[in-house]
Amino acid sequence: MFLLLAQSTITNTAPSFHNPGLIRMWYESPLRDFNPHVLMVIFAVLLIAWIYYYFAFVVKKARLEEQMLIDSEEGRFQQLLTKRTALLNKMVELEETFEAGKIDELEFEKKINACKQHLIEVKLDLKQFTD
Repeated sequence: MFLLLAQSTITNTAPSFHNPGLIRMWYESPLRDFNPHVLMVIFAVLLIAWIYYYFAFVVKKARLEEQMLIDSEEGRFQQLLTKRTALLNKMVELEETFEAGKIDELEFEKKINACKQHLIEVKLDLKQFTD
Protein backbone atom coordinates (compact mmCIF):
# COMPACT_ATOMS: atom_id res chain seq x y z
CA MET A 1 0.00 0.00 0.00
CA PHE A 2 2.85 2.40 0.80
CA LEU A 3 4.28 1.64 -2.60
CA LEU A 4 1.02 2.62 -4.22
CA LEU A 5 0.97 6.06 -2.62
CA ALA A 6 4.56 6.78 -3.60
CA GLN A 7 3.74 6.36 -7.27
CA SER A 8 0.47 8.28 -7.28
CA THR A 9 0.26 11.82 -8.60
CA ILE A 10 -0.80 13.13 -5.22
CA THR A 11 2.58 12.59 -3.60
CA ASN A 12 4.66 13.97 -6.48
CA THR A 13 6.19 17.34 -5.71
CA ALA A 14 5.05 20.30 -7.74
CA PRO A 15 7.60 21.93 -10.01
CA SER A 16 9.31 24.92 -8.44
CA PHE A 17 7.79 28.31 -9.27
CA HIS A 18 11.02 30.12 -10.00
CA ASN A 19 13.67 29.21 -12.49
CA PRO A 20 16.82 27.80 -10.76
CA GLY A 21 18.97 30.33 -12.64
CA LEU A 22 16.85 33.17 -11.25
CA ILE A 23 17.21 31.82 -7.72
CA ARG A 24 20.99 31.45 -8.13
CA MET A 25 21.21 35.02 -9.47
CA TRP A 26 19.25 36.28 -6.44
CA TYR A 27 21.58 34.56 -3.97
CA GLU A 28 24.60 36.09 -5.75
CA SER A 29 23.14 39.62 -5.65
CA PRO A 30 23.83 42.17 -2.89
CA LEU A 31 20.13 42.05 -1.93
CA ARG A 32 20.28 38.34 -0.94
CA ASP A 33 19.61 39.18 2.73
CA PHE A 34 16.14 40.51 1.90
CA ASN A 35 13.05 38.49 1.18
CA PRO A 36 12.62 38.84 -2.60
CA HIS A 37 8.82 38.88 -2.45
CA VAL A 38 8.74 41.63 0.17
CA LEU A 39 11.24 43.63 -1.89
CA MET A 40 9.01 43.31 -4.97
CA VAL A 41 6.04 44.57 -2.93
CA ILE A 42 8.13 47.57 -1.80
CA PHE A 43 9.12 48.31 -5.41
CA ALA A 44 5.47 48.05 -6.49
CA VAL A 45 4.41 50.47 -3.73
CA LEU A 46 7.14 52.92 -4.80
CA LEU A 47 5.96 52.70 -8.42
CA ILE A 48 2.35 53.32 -7.41
CA ALA A 49 3.44 56.25 -5.21
CA TRP A 50 5.38 57.80 -8.11
CA ILE A 51 2.41 57.43 -10.45
CA TYR A 52 0.15 59.02 -7.81
CA TYR A 53 2.60 61.88 -7.33
CA TYR A 54 2.79 62.48 -11.05
CA PHE A 55 -0.95 62.64 -11.56
CA ALA A 56 -1.80 64.34 -8.28
CA PHE A 57 0.75 67.13 -8.51
CA VAL A 58 2.26 67.50 -11.97
CA VAL A 59 -0.94 67.06 -13.97
CA LYS A 60 -2.93 69.07 -11.42
CA LYS A 61 -0.39 71.92 -11.64
CA ALA A 62 -0.62 71.94 -15.43
CA ARG A 63 -4.42 72.06 -15.28
CA LEU A 64 -4.29 74.86 -12.70
CA GLU A 65 -1.95 76.93 -14.88
CA GLU A 66 -4.25 76.40 -17.86
CA GLN A 67 -7.25 77.47 -15.76
CA MET A 68 -5.40 80.57 -14.58
CA LEU A 69 -4.67 81.49 -18.20
CA ILE A 70 -8.33 81.08 -19.07
CA ASP A 71 -9.34 83.09 -16.01
CA SER A 72 -6.91 85.89 -16.87
CA GLU A 73 -8.29 86.05 -20.42
CA GLU A 74 -11.82 86.05 -19.04
CA GLY A 75 -10.87 88.84 -16.64
CA ARG A 76 -9.38 90.87 -19.50
CA PHE A 77 -12.57 90.32 -21.52
CA GLN A 78 -14.73 91.50 -18.61
CA GLN A 79 -12.51 94.57 -18.19
CA LEU A 80 -12.96 95.47 -21.84
CA LEU A 81 -16.74 95.08 -21.57
CA THR A 82 -16.77 97.34 -18.53
CA LYS A 83 -14.61 99.90 -20.32
CA ARG A 84 -16.91 99.86 -23.35
CA THR A 85 -19.97 100.43 -21.14
CA ALA A 86 -18.22 103.25 -19.27
CA LEU A 87 -17.21 104.95 -22.52
CA LEU A 88 -20.74 104.72 -23.93
CA ASN A 89 -22.13 106.16 -20.70
CA LYS A 90 -19.52 108.95 -20.78
CA MET A 91 -20.52 109.80 -24.37
CA VAL A 92 -24.20 109.97 -23.39
CA GLU A 93 -23.27 112.15 -20.42
CA LEU A 94 -21.23 114.47 -22.68
CA GLU A 95 -24.15 114.83 -25.08
CA GLU A 96 -26.49 115.67 -22.22
CA THR A 97 -23.99 118.21 -20.85
CA PHE A 98 -23.62 119.78 -24.30
CA GLU A 99 -27.39 119.95 -24.82
CA ALA A 100 -27.76 121.56 -21.40
CA GLY A 101 -25.26 124.21 -22.53
CA LYS A 102 -22.69 123.52 -19.82
CA ILE A 103 -19.80 123.07 -22.30
CA ASP A 104 -19.10 124.73 -25.63
CA GLU A 105 -19.09 122.94 -28.99
CA LEU A 106 -15.28 122.88 -29.40
CA GLU A 107 -14.73 121.21 -26.03
CA PHE A 108 -17.61 118.80 -26.71
CA GLU A 109 -16.14 117.77 -30.09
CA LYS A 110 -12.71 117.32 -28.56
CA LYS A 111 -13.97 115.11 -25.71
CA ILE A 112 -16.44 113.12 -27.83
CA ASN A 113 -13.75 112.39 -30.45
CA ALA A 114 -11.35 111.20 -27.73
CA CYS A 115 -14.08 108.91 -26.37
CA LYS A 116 -14.86 107.60 -29.86
CA GLN A 117 -11.19 106.87 -30.52
CA HIS A 118 -10.83 105.05 -27.23
CA LEU A 119 -14.08 103.15 -27.89
CA ILE A 120 -12.75 102.01 -31.27
CA GLU A 121 -9.60 100.64 -29.58
CA VAL A 122 -11.69 98.80 -26.98
CA LYS A 123 -13.98 97.34 -29.64
CA LEU A 124 -10.97 96.12 -31.65
CA ASP A 125 -9.61 94.43 -28.54
CA LEU A 126 -13.02 92.86 -27.90
CA LYS A 127 -13.14 91.66 -31.50
CA GLN A 128 -9.92 89.71 -30.93
CA PHE A 129 -11.70 87.75 -28.18
CA THR A 130 -14.78 87.02 -30.27
CA ASP A 131 -13.01 85.92 -33.45
